[in-house]
Amino acid sequence: MLLTSKENIMNAKIVRDGDEWPSTRGIADKIKNWEVEKKVILPEDYKQFLTKYNGGHIYPLLFKSPVPEELWGAPDDDDVIFDPVFDWDYAIERSCDNFNDARRPKSSLPVGSDPGGLEVVISLEQKSLGKVYLIHFGVGPDDEEPVMRAYLLANSFREFVFEKLYENADKDGYDYWYRPGIEQHSVDLEF
Repeated sequence: MLLTSKENIMNAKIVRDGDEWPSTRGIADKIKNWEVEKKVILPEDYKQFLTKYNGGHIYPLLFKSPVPEELWGAPDDDDVIFDPVFDWDYAIERSCDNFNDARRPKSSLPVGSDPGGLEVVISLEQKSLGKVYLIHFGVGPDDEEPVMRAYLLANSFREFVFEKLYENADKDGYDYWYRPGIEQHSVDLEF
């Protein structure tokens, strides 16, 4: 049985590293300046998330891998951990300040990853603005070298967080997310 925040079985939570929430003052200005410089607009839901939380560790945090079994390599385990959600400065640093980098789809921005390095990106292209993708490098049956493939996870950041992230019956996500004292530093996730 999968438990999602959409089903209201649990409230989505978020926590930051450290004892206190860092200030998000100035994030909106940084984003606006970047948008002007790059001549792109971030999706509104993602901007709302950044200006309210500026990254963090979300729970529930599991999502299903959309990667075909022959490329995934783990047919019995298609749960992927989404942790962390990058803060604005790290997202820009991680993008190499060049969102046409060959390591991710054109005009996309990394928003988070899994512990193994799979990236989750958000599209900034007009035709797919705001869609969330998993980036996977792998060697398929017809490939000689690893190939980057982008798999659609959700039509928006909000949909991804509130409808696609879940907890499994074994509570694997909670076991990964939980650390002593986390409850006093976590807050309900709303944006």
